[in-house]
Formats: sequence, structure tokens, C-alpha cells
Amino acid sequence: MEQNNNSDNLTKFEDAENISMEDLLKQEDTKFNKGDIISVVIVAENEDDFLVDLGLKSEGSIHKSEFLNGQIPQELKVGATVKVFVKRTYPKIELSYREVIEKTAWDKLEESFKNKKNVSGKIEKTVKGGFLVNVGVYGFLHISQVDTNFIKDAEKFIGKTFDFAITEFDRNDKKIVLSRRKILEDEKLAKKQKALNSLSEGQIIDGKVVRITKFGAFVDLGGIDGLLHIGELAWYKVKKVEDLLKVGQIIRVSVLKVDRENEKISLSMKQLAVNPWDSAAEKYLVGLILKGKVTSVMAYGAFVELEKGVEGLLHASEYAWNDSEYLFKKEVTVGKELEVKIIEFDKENKKISLSVKQMHENPWATLARHYVPGTKVKGIVKNITPFGAFVKLPEGIEGLIHVNDFSWLKGVKHPEDVVKKGQEVEAVVLSVNTQSEKIALSIKHLTEDPYKKYKLGTVVKGKVVRVTDFGAFVELEKGIEALLKKTELSFENRNQELPQAGQEVEGSIIKVDLKERKLEMSIRKYEKNQERELIKKFSSNDEKPTLGDILQEEE
Repeated sequence: MEQNNNSDNLTKFEDAENISMEDLLKQEDTKFNKGDIISVVIVAENEDDFLVDLGLKSEGSIHKSEFLNGQIPQELKVGATVKVFVKRTYPKIELSYREVIEKTAWDKLEESFKNKKNVSGKIEKTVKGGFLVNVGVYGFLHISQVDTNFIKDAEKFIGKTFDFAITEFDRNDKKIVLSRRKILEDEKLAKKQKALNSLSEGQIIDGKVVRITKFGAFVDLGGIDGLLHIGELAWYKVKKVEDLLKVGQIIRVSVLKVDRENEKISLSMKQLAVNPWDSAAEKYLVGLILKGKVTSVMAYGAFVELEKGVEGLLHASEYAWNDSEYLFKKEVTVGKELEVKIIEFDKENKKISLSVKQMHENPWATLARHYVPGTKVKGIVKNITPFGAFVKLPEGIEGLIHVNDFSWLKGVKHPEDVVKKGQEVEAVVLSVNTQSEKIALSIKHLTEDPYKKYKLGTVVKGKVVRVTDFGAFVELEKGIEALLKKTELSFENRNQELPQAGQEVEGSIIKVDLKERKLEMSIRKYEKNQERELIKKFSSNDEKPTLGDILQEEE
């Protein structure tokens, strides 16, 4: 330690040991009391304290023990004039430099707290829940108040100097609570408000990407964040924001909307680029054939990119003339390059309709020449429904055999009763409709309608299959029945007793309804016809036969 070798000063110290304070004060003009703050000159330094000249016979001391961790202020050195606080006047004058510093510090801090001014301080050590900050005296800084973000590593703040706001101040309890977060938030709020006030719709500004989400990116515009929606990134469909942007990237955007009340800013990048739809009407004329890439596939069709920002819809039905939806699902995938034809352009709604099949000749246009009604064809059953079976013909076209066209006879309730999927069948073309692209086929027309051979007056025989109150149904052949009403029984059957099931009967056809597939027969009519034939036969002789002769002839 530096020592003062002035012999006069040493004499003063030696004399002071034998003189009372009261005598010393009487010997001097300058007087001071405990609690006074006075100016002194440091005249010597030893291991434990600093010796100061009081202008008296004796000298005072500033103990080094009053400084934490032995950190002696730099201004305390021999020859320096400093202000000190009189802690004790008897039996030895004891002074404090720390209390002067602290009092000065407390005065300044109190004034700052009252005037809501920030103070500068150094974070010196960690304590439970936060830090001790030297702002002239020690104040407490909660760990949540050191920054606006969550702090994982508290040690990185040790030794750093910042400005702080005083949030709590109690001089009596020597309590000071500080916050750096409040300053940062106030600065951010002021910066945000300034930025918000400076923005206007249509303004072009540079910003920094600070956060990326699924629906867009947040861009720092110099104090306030604006939302750049994924739909405003480009004129074409962007699948992932990360495909175009990354955090920290500086981008140029256009301000779409400023909502000052809710502090929301909407931004756009695509507005700074040329909209390809502006010139699409001149470029994409109906009838034009060009190449495109499939960007997405839906159940109803695929979107084909003609250029960045311009897509057209290829409907599943426009992929092929035959089996279009099946082939579409099988062959059209994302990324596939297709040659397409523009068949419709909707400028107002920005829609383009595309076709693959219309680049080729429509097979239905020539189908009528090859498949005239009555033509026999062969095909494979591709699909079966309750109302019919779809048969694929050699050209890839499908024809329908309706459930009513499988058989002339009644009884086909479902097509599966006659054909199976994958089965080859032969059929007859009934009709071709090129406009609706439908072809009607029939299996039953491969043979002649059996009902047509039953003319009025035709003599038939059959077996009774069922009996009702009004008559009996007679099966003439498999699947064909004729109704025998009570009124059409034999003349001799006066009681109108209907024949029993299984009994054979013979009669004449008296009614044919081809549309309803119904026949009626009559025994009475048959007998009457037989009688006429006999009369006609015998009336050719010179002598007219008697009824007895006719009956005898019949026997």
C-alpha cells in the first residue's frame, strides 16, 4: 500500500491519541458532527484504510472493509479530494466514502423514479430468481425482466451494462426493482407506432422475413410485422412458403391493406410482378394445341399448368372418347406432361377448359355407319347394373343391353341372371345416338319374337299352370302363357268349371298384345271354328247333311 511519509502528518496522529475530541474541536475553527458530509484530502493509505486530512490535529480514516469484494473505487488515492460521511467522531473519527456514494446514488435514483427516467447499470451477479445490478447501489432484476424473450442462459448477461426502468423504489427498505424488458417493450411499441403511421396502401417497401407459417410469412417492416399470405406470394399456386422464402431474407413487398385500429398489415409480392392473365386472352386461343404439366389431380379432373400462374382444367370426361374416366384415373398423375387442346376460355372468371380427346377424331362420328340397327356384334361385359349390362365393343365404345332386352320372355329380374362380368356376348344393335354417345344393344333380338307366331285364330295346346277366380293360365311353351277366361270355356261346360292345374286343354288364340306380352285363348271359339269347318266340308255335297250325319262322321 502507498504510505504518506510526511513527518508532520505522523506527528498529528501521535498527538491525537493523547487529546480528547472535545479538546481538538476547541483547538480548531472548523467543526463537524456525526452525519455530516465533508470534503477531505487523502493523505495516506495502509492495508486496512485510507487516512484523510481533516484540517485538525488528528486525521480520519476510510475503512476499506466497506467496499464489497475489496473493489476499491479508482478515485480513492493519496492526494485526492473526496467527500465523506462522518460515521463516528469519538473516540476516533471514522468516515465513509461508500455512504456518500450511496446517498448520491439514492438521490439520483429517487429523482429518476419520480421523473420516470431510465438509469444505467451493470449486471454483476446472479441471485435466486434474477440478478443484482449495480446502479450506484444494488438493485434486483428479475430474470423475466432482462429481455422480452425467455432466457435459457442467464450467465451471458453477467458483466454487461444496460439501461433499466425503475419499477419499484423504497429508500427506507433500501429496495430497488429494475426492468430492462419494459424499456425494450416501450421502444418496440414506439417503433411499431412510428412504422404503422408511416405505412400506406400501395406503398412498396423492403422487409425482413421473421417467421414462416403454413398460411404465409410475417415480414418485419421496421418495427411492425405485416402478413404476406401464401396466396400473395406469386401469381401461380405456391404449395409451401419455404419454396420461395426463408427466415432472415430481405424481400420487397407491396402494402395491400393497413388496419391501424387492429394494427394489421396485409402484404403482397405478386402485385409487384406482371399478372400472366393480363395477356392470356391473346395467347390462349380456343383451338390452340400446346403442352402443359399436371399440377394437381382431383376426382373430377386435373389442373394443367400452361405457364407459371396460368392453369387450365382437364375434366376427366375430356381425356378420352371411350372409357374416359377409367383411363383418366389410370394414366393422369401429378407431374405428367400432356398435350392438350383449348376448348373454352373464360376471361372474366380466368378459367381455361382443356381437352385431350378432342385432338383426335370422335369415333362416334363414324359409328353410325358401322353399327346400323340390326347389325350383330360381339363384346365383353364390363359392368352390370340392376337396369342392364354394359358391353365393350372392339372400338372401345360401350353399349347397353337393357334388362328388358335379354329375353323375349318374362322372368329376367336382374342382368346377372343371364350374363356375367367378363363374359363375351353376342348382341344386335338396336339404335345409335351419336349426340348423346349411346348405343343400345339387345340379346333377345338375335332370335325372332316367339309371340309373333301366335296369330289370331291359331290353334294351340297347353297345360294349365295355375287357376284363378276369373280363369286359368295355360303354358303354351316355356315362358309363354295364355289366359283362358271362364267365359271362353266349352259350350258343353254349362257350370263353367275351370280345368285343374296340370290338365291339358286346346283352344284358339283370340287376343294378342305384343307390347304387354299377353295372349288369350278360347275353347268356345275353337269349338265354333271346328263346327264351321265340318259344315263347310259337308256342304260341298249335293245333299245337305243332317246333324246326325255330321256327328256320325266325326265319330
